[in-house]
Amino acid sequence: NEYKSYLSSMILSITRGFLHQALRNFYTTPQFGVNVTFLQKGQEIRVKAIRGDTLMETAKDNQLNLPGSCGGMCECSTCHVIPNKATFDTLPPPEEEELDTLDSALGVTDLSRLACQIDITKDIEGGVFAIPDSFADAR
Repeated sequence: NEYKSYLSSMILSITRGFLHQALRNFYTTPQFGVNVTFLQKGQEIRVKAIRGDTLMETAKDNQLNLPGSCGGMCECSTCHVIPNKATFDTLPPPEEEELDTLDSALGVTDLSRLACQIDITKDIEGGVFAIPDSFADAR
């Protein structure tokens, strides 16, 4: 009985992993995917983002060093990114809460944003986002 339970949980876990990967493969096709570039420690990292995700989720899915300690709740500043000017101009303006949280981020510029507040849409196709080398947690 214990073995059956263990086997069931293993099958469920494998199935979930397979489905997640299958959906990821589907949603990163040209119809749904958006190309974005992260600049981190002198490297350009081009990734395919899924429309509907946030930029923070995209960074985490691609194992980039963007902590996002609060899980995307706009409560810390550990997902601070700096889009280039062309990308910044395609983004909707930040809400007051995001600006307040950015006040405690390290290396803030006029273009600074929180990746948890940037939704992946077709409008940011080709967007470029620099990831700072260090982070401060606003909490």
